[in-house]
Amino acid sequence: MTNRRAALQTEPIQFLIAKLSAAAKESATYEKLAYYIEKNYMRVIFMTAVDVALDAKVSQGSVSRFCMALGYNGYNEFQRELQKSVSEKITGPQRLNYVLKDRHSAVGDILSSEVNNLVELEASIGGPAYEALVNMVANARDLILLSSRMSATLLPYMQYILNKLRNNVYTVTPETPAWNTLEYRDPKDTGIVLPIFPRYPDALLKKARALKNGGFRIIAVTDSLLSPICQIADETNVVPITVASLFDIYSTPMVFMNLVFRDAAKKIPDVNARLEQIELQEKSSGVYHISGR
Repeated sequence: MTNRRAALQTEPIQFLIAKLSAAAKESATYEKLAYYIEKNYMRVIFMTAVDVALDAKVSQGSVSRFCMALGYNGYNEFQRELQKSVSEKITGPQRLNYVLKDRHSAVGDILSSEVNNLVELEASIGGPAYEALVNMVANARDLILLSSRMSATLLPYMQYILNKLRNNVYTVTPETPAWNTLEYRDPKDTGIVLPIFPRYPDALLKKARALKNGGFRIIAVTDSLLSPICQIADETNVVPITVASLFDIYSTPMVFMNLVFRDAAKKIPDVNARLEQIELQEKSSGVYHISGR
């Protein structure tokens, strides 16, 4: 991880606004931009630098220079930090209101954000939290995939892959009977992988806290070091998501988990023989279409 990236942890929106106010004192143009962003920051997370310049009635170059004066490499980096800071509280109706304004929701901007997320992902691979997650996936006797609401949409993908690699993988959400009996498991034999992204479900946080108090080891995957799960989990992996759309985009967390499973497979005994047996079983059952058959 570069020093720059290490220093750029997500900042509370109040701190960002304080930085805007400080930069506003440098010039009349900066004051205009600071005022515009402070009053419209929920819109700015969906806007390009050109959009901001047009609405604030300044040049695009002024927008870039202003973001650099705030301590960022440019507008894109500032916008990503702003998105992380407000993602916890932006609502569905607000998103719909913004994305319906085509000028502020260009497809290219969303795809560009995804590319940037994938570039940032490299910093999350290989550190202590990542290795702890890999080891839990490979070695826990019982592996619990615990989540809720939209964050739980990642669980079927995770369980499908893990069931090919190992036994005793369980998906638990508030809708499943196991939600109410997790605390009765043996913490020594149970590993808990917990994906949680904005807006952070309170029921999931309460469950995680109860499990932690019961001696369970929890490794989280979330979007920010300011995520409330960081105060609960034993280890936290920070993975960026794109919020500049009607719904958050989870493609980067899916890539991250795929890499975790790849590295965990290297640590699972006899995994190659298991995969070969699964392949033979699927072939004999005619699971997949074969051309010309």
